[in-house]
Amino acid sequence: MTMNQWIEGDVSVNGLPIHFYRTCGTGKPTLLLAHGFSDNGLCWGRVAREMEVEFDLIMVDARNHGQSGRGICSSDDLTDDLAAVITALSIGPTFALGHSMGAGTVAGLAARYPGLVSKIALEDPPWGEDQGVEDDAKADKRREGFKKFLQSVSGMSDEAILAMGKKQHPDWRDDEFPAWVQSNRQVGLDALSGMKYRDWRDNVAKIQCDTLLIHGDEDRGGMLKQVVVDRLVWDNNSFSAHHIPGAGHNIRREQFALYLAAVRDFFV
Repeated sequence: MTMNQWIEGDVSVNGLPIHFYRTCGTGKPTLLLAHGFSDNGLCWGRVAREMEVEFDLIMVDARNHGQSGRGICSSDDLTDDLAAVITALSIGPTFALGHSMGAGTVAGLAARYPGLVSKIALEDPPWGEDQGVEDDAKADKRREGFKKFLQSVSGMSDEAILAMGKKQHPDWRDDEFPAWVQSNRQVGLDALSGMKYRDWRDNVAKIQCDTLLIHGDEDRGGMLKQVVVDRLVWDNNSFSAHHIPGAGHNIRREQFALYLAAVRDFFV
């Protein structure tokens, strides 16, 4: 099936379909894109349209998102899913770029499957100053809040979800919203079940490939604080950091030109 002259398909992981979209640029380096929580693969559409001249881009729907299969999973399962896609499509070693949850997944990929990636970039991974695994009470509170949100969204029209999105994200360009509205309808109820924030140092210590941290402003909602950025760069000399001012957590959606320039400079 084609969409904007892209192809889409599924890779089976233990019988579970993991959906992907691909621009299929012949002879071009591959760049795997891993989205954040409650997004889907097509939420990378604007990036892919700009970069398909240089790259063969593969946008993956994470488990419990988009058109991928459902089921309780851990962050390691999401990493294994990406590894399965890379292996099935015979694209390793590949470049990889992830946002938020997807950034953590890409970091796990580089740590656990070093032969499958050659360079990675991480857009505002949710890595806090508190180290260790998130306790059950905090995780349960996040899950309950998310389920309430999903229940409220299920009763809203697309127009109402769009209006909510534009109110929450006034700096986003209009063409960011169609995929975002769709993705919020597609998130499975089990998306947070089995997921906990974990000690980012576990994966960071194992990453050997060149890694770019892209971070925004803390006062605009950026999750990656400067003190954590400094620690990451200090702990692993494969890491470098690029701050993009005027953006919060959704850096590419809020400062697209600056973001795209940083990503191109790193991967090209």
